[in-house]
Amino acid sequence: MKNRRSTVFFHATIIFGLIMLETPIVLLANNIEPMIFGLPLLVFWVLFWWLFCTIIFLIAYIKKWGKKNSI
Repeated sequence: MKNRRSTVFFHATIIFGLIMLETPIVLLANNIEPMIFGLPLLVFWVLFWWLFCTIIFLIAYIKKWGKKNSI
């Protein structure tokens, strides 16, 4: 049961991250004025969600998907 729960969690967070990265929600961040770490908001938005998805993929690989008999 724990294995199934973690699989659902990883899939849900990856899908959520991709939705936040690729949908028209990104147009809400299409402003230059609020600068975060010297980057326009749109660039920071895309980099943040890309980093979020990358970290989730790394954690999922280390915890579950990187094992030989995970299929």
